[in-house]
Amino acid sequence: MKSRFTRFLLVLLTALQGACVSATRPDPAPADNGLVLDTAQAPSLSGILPRLEGERLIYVPETHTRNADHQLQLAVLRALPPERTALGVEWFQARFQPALDDFIAGRIDEAGMLRRTGYFERWRFDYRLYRPIIRYARAHHIPIIALNASRELTDAIHASGIAGLSAEMKKALPDHYDYSDRAYDRILRRIFEQHRREDAAFERFREVQLTWDETMAQHIAEYLKAHPQRRMLVLAGRGHVAGRHGIPRRATRRSGIRGTIISSYDPGLPVRGQADYLVLNDDDPLPPRGLIGALLDIAGGRVMIKSFTPGSAGRAAGLEKGDRIIGVDGQTVSDFAQFKLAMLDKRAGDRVRLRVHRKHLIGHDEDLDIEVRLKGQNPSPHGR
Repeated sequence: MKSRFTRFLLVLLTALQGACVSATRPDPAPADNGLVLDTAQAPSLSGILPRLEGERLIYVPETHTRNADHQLQLAVLRALPPERTALGVEWFQARFQPALDDFIAGRIDEAGMLRRTGYFERWRFDYRLYRPIIRYARAHHIPIIALNASRELTDAIHASGIAGLSAEMKKALPDHYDYSDRAYDRILRRIFEQHRREDAAFERFREVQLTWDETMAQHIAEYLKAHPQRRMLVLAGRGHVAGRHGIPRRATRRSGIRGTIISSYDPGLPVRGQADYLVLNDDDPLPPRGLIGALLDIAGGRVMIKSFTPGSAGRAAGLEKGDRIIGVDGQTVSDFAQFKLAMLDKRAGDRVRLRVHRKHLIGHDEDLDIEVRLKGQNPSPHGR
């Protein structure tokens, strides 16, 4: 643990003021606004975790695709007492809380949880990044609390703004909003302008972001109030946490609890104010996923090939458009969640035996076993 989190030296120094120095004047002193970490003296992650003993609210933000961030999240989770900890996550929408409760209680399996929460359709980031955290929570009976607003709500706000929502949709809004954070608005404006969107749409963009942050803050505050014996570890995107402008400030307004932020260092953000504790960790990317090179039709629970990507390994192996995948390496596949889990640990270069159901225009339908040597490039979110 210590070698992973302390082996990088961070030296952040600003340039000297002024490019020219007069021969009759001493050199100007450098501006004292840099931050130097002495790695020989800096604590390891395990060294600072005991300081969180009395803290009821801890944030560990993430860049969704960065494996080191998720490893940091798991390390912090493992350091907290399971019987007094809840895990609040952005990855699931609050409407699916019953599915997470059933999963932690052992009433449904992993595939059932992923199916009922719509993980692969709604969140879609590589589940390998999140699986160790989710499995640890289940193994130790740690409640997973779905914090996020529904996609239906945020899509409707994006389309028509909060004022244009139906009366029924407005019932799903957070109970109140704080519009007073001008620094938050400036951050959102920079993000908005990077995407070159029409200025008239900024207010709807801002309302969507506020709805995400206020909804998650409300769920955090409500859970902590209802469960005074527990603390919450919140795992959410860096943009929702860094600088306290998103969730933390709003959760504090609602609960009175400041909370502590432990974050990996992001060179794109100001050092001071980024977090209470900055962790210097190098990334440890996951190996490329093994892919059959097909676009899938997953409507109605089926897993059917609708087209192939260029250079498709599946097409080269003999798969055809319209084939329905019903098995992977002898494991029955009845829906997309089962298929994704069966393929989760397959790597580029692995050989996988797919069982497919093929319909014929003339003659009988048939089930075939086709071996595919997987490739490792994913050109589309639905490419597999």
